[in-house]
Amino acid sequence: MNIYLYLLFYFFILFSILGYGRAFQILFFKKDIVNFGYLGFFGIFSLLIISYSSNIFFPLTANFNLILLSIGFFFFLNFLFNNYFKHKKELIVFFLLFMFLVVFILAAKNHDDFPYYHFAYIQLITKFSSSLGIGIFNHGFRTHSSIFYFSSLFFLPKAQYALIHLGPVFFLGFANYIFVKKIYDNLKSKENFYVIILSLLSFALINIFFYRMAEHGTDRSAQILVLLIFIELFHLINNRVFDKLLLNKIFILITITISLKAFYLIYLILIIPIIYYQKKKIMFVIKLLKNNIFYLCLFLFCLVILTNFFNTGCLIYPLSLSCSENLLWSIPIKEVSEMNNWYELWSKGGAAPNFRINNPDVYIQKFNWVGNWIDIYFFNKVFDYLLGLFLLIFIFFLFLFNKKKSIFKQKRKYLILYFIICFLIFEWFYNHPSLRYGGYHLFALLFFIPFSFFMEKRIFYNKNLIKKINTLVVIIILIFFSRNVMRINKEIKNYNFNFLKNSSYNKEFENYNIYNRIINLENCQKENKICEKDDILLLKSHNKNLFYRKK
Repeated sequence: MNIYLYLLFYFFILFSILGYGRAFQILFFKKDIVNFGYLGFFGIFSLLIISYSSNIFFPLTANFNLILLSIGFFFFLNFLFNNYFKHKKELIVFFLLFMFLVVFILAAKNHDDFPYYHFAYIQLITKFSSSLGIGIFNHGFRTHSSIFYFSSLFFLPKAQYALIHLGPVFFLGFANYIFVKKIYDNLKSKENFYVIILSLLSFALINIFFYRMAEHGTDRSAQILVLLIFIELFHLINNRVFDKLLLNKIFILITITISLKAFYLIYLILIIPIIYYQKKKIMFVIKLLKNNIFYLCLFLFCLVILTNFFNTGCLIYPLSLSCSENLLWSIPIKEVSEMNNWYELWSKGGAAPNFRINNPDVYIQKFNWVGNWIDIYFFNKVFDYLLGLFLLIFIFFLFLFNKKKSIFKQKRKYLILYFIICFLIFEWFYNHPSLRYGGYHLFALLFFIPFSFFMEKRIFYNKNLIKKINTLVVIIILIFFSRNVMRINKEIKNYNFNFLKNSSYNKEFENYNIYNRIINLENCQKENKICEKDDILLLKSHNKNLFYRKK
């Protein structure tokens, strides 16, 4: 696919997502507050509900996706015709932001797991309605992510599978817009300077540390959302007036985050500070139970859990307590436990592609693994990342610190949220101490939050402050752009990547093996015979495929 067609599809999908976001806002929010970043996340939330629900009954084919996205695109056009001059400036900034992100989506190489199971899972969504037991085919299929259902909507006529890797760019782009808007809106209102610092640091983190699409997979998008969730939580609990719109935004972001990766289910703990800081807690709970957004979030959560159950026989894989062995397609409990131990072993430095530690069951218990993990992982990954964070904070300190204390004296509520971050870091360290498994954002927040509250009392609003912040924003953008340009040049040499003629990923990262295997099983089933070379059997009922192992 040449670059012109590639960009045409890219913006078509973008504006369709915005269109659904706008329709969602009109349906469920009384306030007509337009923030294009949040319209984007409302659109993703809506499309996740549609894609999950639809795939229960039929595959998400190219024609279905084209109709679905076209409806969203017309929603956006309607908004544009009626509101262009009212939101002209915001629209231009938003368009330029996503035009700038083109360097992010020009990639010959995808995430390492893309050929293993990302592509294969998305392909099954586009070819079949939801099946039972597909976790038997591939370990990756047992830990599905909502980004697969979101990305499957990009399977379109002419483009085919050339666009299905684009999901992360929308999470990155919408979050970037929200962070930048928070920075300049609070500068304009001359308040909440801690939000300016925290948003600016988060903006720097996701664009400097998360600059490569090939590193995103199913993990980075969720970590980006968590950064945004904590900023909004600080705003909510420090706001003197209860903000229902902000609360609903937080619920939607938390739900999307959980849907992206099962281990983010622990982030439901964030409901505790929300309730704790309410003056009328019982009344708040009653209002919550009358809130339509709450039930929509619950519905999407149930769809994700149902998909896990269809795939593995477990509500939450690999949590063995949530699994049933009494189903024909179930993954055996013993295998679930072994896989859980394997994930733990790998994240604790006890296994790699070329080695595996002796006595793994003993190794992962308590803190037996810490010494080896420090040697293998901490000094190779975590230490470098922490140095990068400290350098980032130090640069911000040099740019913004003022020896004189500001007159700002308002006390901020943040101790409970900070305690939760410390708890989440301990849980991360004890169970899955790999940065990709929820570590990047936690360490960032651990240092960003106290630094932001400290700096709020050390900066003054004046033209010089605006110049400094503008300089930092420009530097961050230039770093993001230059690092991606260098990456593209490297991929041109290594993969013979010609982005003008073929802007999408290298075809060698596709994986049709599982689809072909299912087609072979279907052919055997039609001929009423068993595929002797396969250890999986197929049972077809009510247009549903049920896969199970031979006894």
